[in-house]
Amino acid sequence: MKEQLLSLGRRAWNDFRAFSAGQKAVTVVAGIALIVGGVLFATWTSKPSYAPLYTNLAATDASAIVDKLNSAKIPYQLGAAGTEILVPKDKVYSTRLTISAAGLPASSQTGYSLLDKEGVTTSEFKQQVDYQRAIEGELGKTIQTINGVTAASVHLAIPQQNVFNDGTQKPTAAVLLSTAAGTHLTSQQVQSVVYLVSSSVPSMDANSVTVTDSNGAVLAAPGSGVTDAAGTSTQTQATQDYNAALAGKLQNLINATVGAGHSIVTVNSVLDFNKTSTTRNSYVYDPKAPPLSKQSTTEKYTGNQAGSGGTLGTGTPATTGSAATGAGSYTKNNSTVDNALGTTTQTTQNAPGSVQKQAIAVLLDGSVKNVNVNAIDTLVRSAVGLDPKRGDTLAIQAMPFDTSQATAAAAAAASAAKAAAAKAAHDHLMSLVRQGLLGAAVLAVVLGTWLASRRRRRASELPFVNDDLFGSEPIDFAPPAEPEHLAVVVEFQEAAARRRALVALADEQPRDVARVLSGWLNTKEG
Repeated sequence: MKEQLLSLGRRAWNDFRAFSAGQKAVTVVAGIALIVGGVLFATWTSKPSYAPLYTNLAATDASAIVDKLNSAKIPYQLGAAGTEILVPKDKVYSTRLTISAAGLPASSQTGYSLLDKEGVTTSEFKQQVDYQRAIEGELGKTIQTINGVTAASVHLAIPQQNVFNDGTQKPTAAVLLSTAAGTHLTSQQVQSVVYLVSSSVPSMDANSVTVTDSNGAVLAAPGSGVTDAAGTSTQTQATQDYNAALAGKLQNLINATVGAGHSIVTVNSVLDFNKTSTTRNSYVYDPKAPPLSKQSTTEKYTGNQAGSGGTLGTGTPATTGSAATGAGSYTKNNSTVDNALGTTTQTTQNAPGSVQKQAIAVLLDGSVKNVNVNAIDTLVRSAVGLDPKRGDTLAIQAMPFDTSQATAAAAAAASAAKAAAAKAAHDHLMSLVRQGLLGAAVLAVVLGTWLASRRRRRASELPFVNDDLFGSEPIDFAPPAEPEHLAVVVEFQEAAARRRALVALADEQPRDVARVLSGWLNTKEG
């Protein structure tokens, strides 16, 4: 084994000595590159992979955890501007347990975990304070899960519940949000923060929540809270969506008449977002239904009446001799019937978003021939259900369009396409030239190798010519060589050098060499 290694080393050294100065330099540089690459690869593979231990840490917690890691001699890395600590991946869980045993991160000891430390001797005031801090901590952690929010601090002002509180004092809340760089919270996100806080605290109104960001901008304020702003934003978006949808329908309708790009439709609508409810009661009588109650009374009177004598008002006694008599009768019938009446209650609720009025403007390209404005006017009125009584308006005008920008854009696009085609043709030509040069070089090397091999076969009978095809072994000249024999040896060495160059070229650009050789074979087969 030792002799074989020594023989292999001597052969490699002899091959190296047979190289030219340039080949020796290339070999040395390649060896150094391999050694450096191996060292770098070994260093990279031996480097541990890091994983996050904690993220979104406060500055005090990050400092305390770093001190703990340094004392335990655990390697670590800092990220996210010092708010993230990374440790080797295989030590994440063990390190986390060690850090947690030390009571870190301290700022995370909020929320309902504070109530775990309550004892029997804890005063009522401390219990109330801890409960309020627990709610603040839980709300902060909940709000922090919203996309774009990196930190949240919640402060509650809850009135003390006692006999002197008549219920007029309501709890309030203040929320401070820190967002990621370049992130702006939408009105819906701010509204969700307000509702999260107001729904988590008893008797708290949504208008009693103040929300600000780390830049000091007020996102929601009491009285004019985000609910109004968010509602306005939603109504504006709904109006824009309605206008866009109606304009798109009208645009498609008109494009079928005048063609695409020859009309512009604009719709401005006013929508009613008030939610109204109307209740109407009506009474229904069914003649076939029996009455609830029925009562009838009859009054009759018959008899004689004697007349009285004397003068009315004089006070003189009446004389019986001159009395008058009369007969009469009286009848009265009274009937009362209570019929059953049915009641019908109809409640109508108007959904928000109904159209109060709308204004439509249509601009037609006057350069289009045979444009019937009256027909388009009729079509648009019928398509949108135009109602002049509620204030709807429609305006249609035909005038020539300015096409200078469209023409310039088309010319620029054509010029860009032409330049791209010219560049593609140039790149293709250069590719063909490179392939041709590469093919010529390969052909020259192949022809040189073939000629050298023929000459070598002719001179193989000479005792001073080495049998190595590549000419890497030194040539041993026993007797003095004749000039013609020296010429054969030189040509043989040149052929070997060309062959080595061909092999090196095939190693560096295997695809190009394969493509050229494949093209030659296809040409010969054809």
